[in-house]
Formats: sequence, structure tokens, C-alpha cells
Amino acid sequence: MSVVVGMSGGVDSAVSALLLKELGEHVIGVTLHFSQHSACCDISSTRRAKAQCEHLGIVWHNVDVKDIFDCQVVQPFWQAMAEGATPNPCVFCNEYVKWQGLLNVADELHADLIASGHYAGIVHGGDGDQICRGTDQAKDQSYFLYRLSAEQRRRALFPLAGRIKSEVEGLASRWFSPGLLASRESQDLCFVEGSVGEEIRRRLPCMPGDVILTDGTVIGKHQGLVSYTIGQRSGLGISAASRLYVVEKRYTTNQLVVGQRSACMRDAFEAIDLKWQHLPTGKSLHFSADVVTRYRSKPVKGSIDRVSEDRVSVHLADSLFAVTPEQAVVFYDNRYILGGGTIV
Repeated sequence: MSVVVGMSGGVDSAVSALLLKELGEHVIGVTLHFSQHSACCDISSTRRAKAQCEHLGIVWHNVDVKDIFDCQVVQPFWQAMAEGATPNPCVFCNEYVKWQGLLNVADELHADLIASGHYAGIVHGGDGDQICRGTDQAKDQSYFLYRLSAEQRRRALFPLAGRIKSEVEGLASRWFSPGLLASRESQDLCFVEGSVGEEIRRRLPCMPGDVILTDGTVIGKHQGLVSYTIGQRSGLGISAASRLYVVEKRYTTNQLVVGQRSACMRDAFEAIDLKWQHLPTGKSLHFSADVVTRYRSKPVKGSIDRVSEDRVSVHLADSLFAVTPEQAVVFYDNRYILGGGTIV
């Protein structure tokens, strides 16, 4: 069986390719080039990915996906930021760029499956294919994969599903020389060079305004609402007797509302732009699930009601901190993804 493996030049993708080759699969390494500014596909990462493939004795391809990355990830990100949201570009990158890019290459090369170094798993069954949590709970990345299409999931492999990070690092050190391994992991906003805050201020208009408490008391000045996110505590530029957090960004009055941590807690919200991987029979209008609103956050039991075809109302058993508009919410049935959407 032939498998296209996304090769970033990092430890996880290198070991994924190694494990597949050890299983006797015909492995094809593919590095997707997102942007000249991307930290996950810069010159050193690309050279390292090529060298890893040469070391393993597998074919390597370097594929340019800059245009689709800019169109589907970078531009929507900055547009959402300009509108006051805090988007999650990684979920859209996986759907439109990484997995679709690998799938396109697989089709061109007549390969059977596609694989990555994500710490996640998948269950292939008659009722569909579901992404699920990997063995390493501390590194689990299934949250970022809820938007994968049926075809992407049908042909997906996750060689690290049953591995933990320390085990993967041990395999890497035994099979690859230090020069073939990345010294750091990729960052969240791979398309931003340097400080994210500085890039925001460079790209977007930042109009100073009042920082107010939840009761309306003015306690300081902010440097532009786009520079802040819900739940933020550090970098507010104000002094207070107790810790204060960003509770709300009021664009109509250009005010940054701050308050106690309790003011950032929410037990209900809505989500749109829904993607479903599996909904058991009878659960199309109302169901219970484990709700995750941030990467690596602890799941909270929730009740989900379908408001319309592309909107759900979520009620939580316990309040969550800093549920943020434009971030992803993912619904799990124990380890398995049911679906997810965008918080409003």
C-alpha cells in the first residue's frame, strides 16, 4: 500500500514516515510549502525534511501551496482580526491546505492513503470515519482536525495514535542523527515573523481608548482593541489591587472591559459553521457531549441543541473560562469526535 506522508522536517513527521516504512508500506514524503515567512516550512525545515526522506530511502516531493494558504488561511485570519474576532487558523489550514494538499498529491501519484505526525487517531467504520484522541493526552491534537472532510478522513492514517511524545523522541534519536531533527516545534501562527503583537499593530489600525471595569469605571487606556483577546491577563498596561482579565471588547464605543476571572466564565454559547463527523441516530436535534473550547483544555459535559441547520446552542454543566468568539468548539463522545463549529 502506498502512503503519502506530510514531512515538516520535525521529529513527529519523521518518525511517522519511519513507522510506516517499518510496516512495509510504500512511503512517499511530501513537504507542503505554505509561505516564505512560515516557520514550519522555512529553508532549514525543508532541507531537513528532504534529508530525512533520503535517510529513510523514500521519495520526497516539495509542493507549493502558497496561494491556497494565503487565500484560505492568512487573509481570512487578518480579516477576522480586523473585525474584532480571535480566529483559529490551524483548523482551516488542516482542512483546506495540509490535508487537502496531501490528498491532491496522493491522487496525482495514485497513492492509497495520507498520513501526518499528528497525535490523534481515527476509527474507520461502516457508519463513517471518526477522528479520535490519541494515546498521549498531553499532546492530543484531534481538536484541530474536526473539520476534515469525509474523503480526507477515509484515507487518513495517524502513525503516532498509540504513541506518547517521549517514545517518539526516543525512536527519533535512535534512527536519526541530531542534524536531521528539529530543535523546536512549530508555533501556532506559523505565518507571522517575530512578535504577533507587533505584526497586529503593523497590519491593523489600533485606535487607543478607555479600559473600564464591568461597572463602567475608567481605569486606564488600551492601545487598540485588536491587540487583546478575551481572558487575557498580562500585557494590559494597568495596575490594580487584584488580577484583571479581558471580559469584553466593545467596538462601538472603543472600550476594553476588564474584570475578575469570574466575569470571564460562561455556561452557555452558540456555534455556527458546523462540521459533523458522526451523529448517532436520534441525536440530530438534541444530544449530550464532552465540550472542548480550547486546545488542551479539559472537556466539560454539555447539552447541545440544533437551533438551525448550521447553528447549535450549547449549555454546559460547568462554566468555562474565556469562551472566545471565532475560536473552535469541538464535541466529543468520550474519545471520539462528533463534530464542531465556530463559537459566536
